[in-house]
Amino acid sequence: MANFITMIISAFVLSKCLRLTALPQCSTDGIRGLAGCECKFIGACDVDETHRPGLNIAGHLPRGLNLYGYRESALLGRNLAYLCEGETVAILFDCNSRIPLYAATVITGSQLNAADRGGRPQGVAGTFNQQRSKLPEYFQQSDADYTQALNRKICYKHGRQEIIDNNWYKAKNLIALSSVNVDCGDQPANKVQATIHRGHMIASQYGRGDQRKKEATFVFTNAVPQFGIFNSVPWNRCESKLIKWGQDNCALQAMQSVRMFIVVVATPSTFFGPLETRYFGQRGFSDYQDDREFRGNVPKEMWTAACCTFQYKDDGRAGTKSTAFWRENVPGKLPCEELKVNEMEEKLKRKEITEINLFPFHGQCRDENNYVSLS
Repeated sequence: MANFITMIISAFVLSKCLRLTALPQCSTDGIRGLAGCECKFIGACDVDETHRPGLNIAGHLPRGLNLYGYRESALLGRNLAYLCEGETVAILFDCNSRIPLYAATVITGSQLNAADRGGRPQGVAGTFNQQRSKLPEYFQQSDADYTQALNRKICYKHGRQEIIDNNWYKAKNLIALSSVNVDCGDQPANKVQATIHRGHMIASQYGRGDQRKKEATFVFTNAVPQFGIFNSVPWNRCESKLIKWGQDNCALQAMQSVRMFIVVVATPSTFFGPLETRYFGQRGFSDYQDDREFRGNVPKEMWTAACCTFQYKDDGRAGTKSTAFWRENVPGKLPCEELKVNEMEEKLKRKEITEINLFPFHGQCRDENNYVSLS
């Protein structure tokens, strides 16, 4: 009987995989899916005003992070797409988990020094959508996944049970539960409720001085489920500090040809084993994925690294500055933790990942001597 049940389950998994592969293609034919990002992402146009032939975006993209892609089965494998949103944001998207593994962009010196009077895009331009991306809608999150997201329980559905996530409970209430597998209904609502945001990877404010760049960030391929208090308080503060950091260290009057490269990484909970797996959707959180109700992976951690390159006006010498920060994606107001780029690369190495290189085009970004604190 047990063997028969196993055969039924295997057949179901196989049929699911085959059904997925029969859907519109997720892959965008390797890095060629980033066509259109070369000029603005690499910054060649902004620096030289004419695109330099031979500049290949492949040499500028982070290396190693593709291994964070969720391997659903031996048949389906990792299902990744390289996307270029609004010709300004380069994204590696995991179609199995329905979230980006990383998003990258560049801010020029002129943007850093520009008066940012536009603010956050309003109306339709300031709402998340699926229309700008070339990725089929099936693989993307949608507004329906965030139904009642302002009032979600930090509990996950496991079979017929709804269990409190201990890590999220401790982060929110600053005290741990006295036991494991506590039923969600046994705790007061204010102890187990939290807001979930469509959290930007590349922040809207990174498009400062250019409303079109800001609008390009409002796509579900640039969004992950983030706890609201984390997104609005510590993470937003660090994003704002990064802009000020770029102004103070990279875009001074003595510097020219300034480009600040930013890479934002989301490490999916699926990568950390079955006890860490969390999905989000119409019915809240679950430890299993469902095409209709629990679709988007909940990142366990969020990371940001920045590296700016420039030349000194007086003698043309090249310069480099770098910084990084990270935080767990949990409720609560604990601040981001600052670290160096090379330290971030080391912390990102997990399991079969043997090397992470966030800025392969410029080795000086990893040099500790070029690190400048965000604070």
